[in-house]
Amino acid sequence: MSRQSFAPPTAGISFEQVAAAAENLEGRGAEPTLQRVCEHLGAGSPNRIQRHLTAWRAARPAAAPPAPRLPQALIAALEEEIVRHASAALTRGEQLAEEARSDAASLAELGETMEQRLAELETRLATAENTTEQALARRDELQAGLSELRDSLEGEQREARTHREALLQVRQQVEMLREQLEEAVQARLAAERKARDADAERIKAERSMAVAETQRDSALVQAREKAEQHAELHKELQAERARQRQDIAEMRNEQKQRVDAMERARHEAQKQAQEAAQRASKAEIRAEAMQATQAALKSRMDAMQVQQRQRSSRSTGVRPTSERD
Repeated sequence: MSRQSFAPPTAGISFEQVAAAAENLEGRGAEPTLQRVCEHLGAGSPNRIQRHLTAWRAARPAAAPPAPRLPQALIAALEEEIVRHASAALTRGEQLAEEARSDAASLAELGETMEQRLAELETRLATAENTTEQALARRDELQAGLSELRDSLEGEQREARTHREALLQVRQQVEMLREQLEEAVQARLAAERKARDADAERIKAERSMAVAETQRDSALVQAREKAEQHAELHKELQAERARQRQDIAEMRNEQKQRVDAMERARHEAQKQAQEAAQRASKAEIRAEAMQATQAALKSRMDAMQVQQRQRSSRSTGVRPTSERD
C-alpha cells in the first residue's frame, strides 16, 4: 500500500541561530521578517523559527520615544492635542503588533505540535502496515498447510480406494468359496471323505470371509473419520481467512481517516499562521507611519516656534541676537 511521507520538524535550529540571522538582517538595513530569516538560514521549520523570532523581539529593549518639547503658551493646546492623538495611535499600533506577535507564536506552537502528531501517525501507520504484512504471511502459511492437508487427503482417498478394491476381491473369493461349499455339500452325499474335506474347506472359507469383513469395516471407519476431520479443518481455515480480511480492511480505513483529518488540521494551522504574520506586518507598518507623522509634526512645531520668536522680536523692536551681531 502506497502512502505519502511527511518529514518531521527540524530540531537543529536554535534560538541563537535565529537571533544571529535577525541581527545580521537588521544590520544590513532589512526588516527581519519570517520569510527573510528562513531564506537566510536556508533550513528549519517555519513554526520553530517564528517562535524563536518572537522571543528575540520580546527580549530586545523597547526604544524610548523622544520626549516632546514644552510648547509656547499660544500653541500649547494645539501641540498637546496633537501629541495625545499621536501617542494614542502609537500605543494602539504597538498593542496590535504585540497581539499579532502573540497570535503568530501560538500558531507556531500549534503547527509544531501538529507536525509532531503527524510524525506519530506516520509511525503508527508503518506499524499497522507491518502487522498487515505479518497477517498476510500467516495467511500464506495457512494456505500452504491447507494444500498439504489436501494432498494428504487425496493420498488417503487413494488408499481407501485400494482397500475397497481389495475388499471387492475378497468378496469375489468369498463367492467362489460359497460355490465351492455348495459343490462340497452335494458331493458329501457321494462320499464321506469328500464331505469331510468339503467341511474343512468350508470352515476355512468362513474364517477367511470373517477376517476380510473385519478388515473392510475397519478400513471404512478410518477413512470416514479422516474425511470428517479434513472437512472440519477446511471450514475453520475459511472462517479465519474471512476474519483476517475484514480486520485488515477496517484497519486501513481507520488509518486513512486519521491521516486525512491531521492533514486538514495542518493546512488550517498553516493558513492561520500566514494570516497572523500578515496582520503583524500591517501593524508594524502602521506603527512606523505614526512615528513618521509624529516626527513631521515635531518639525512643524519647531518651525512655528521660530516664527513666533521672530514675530515677538519685531513687535518689541528688539532684533534677534543673530541680527545684532
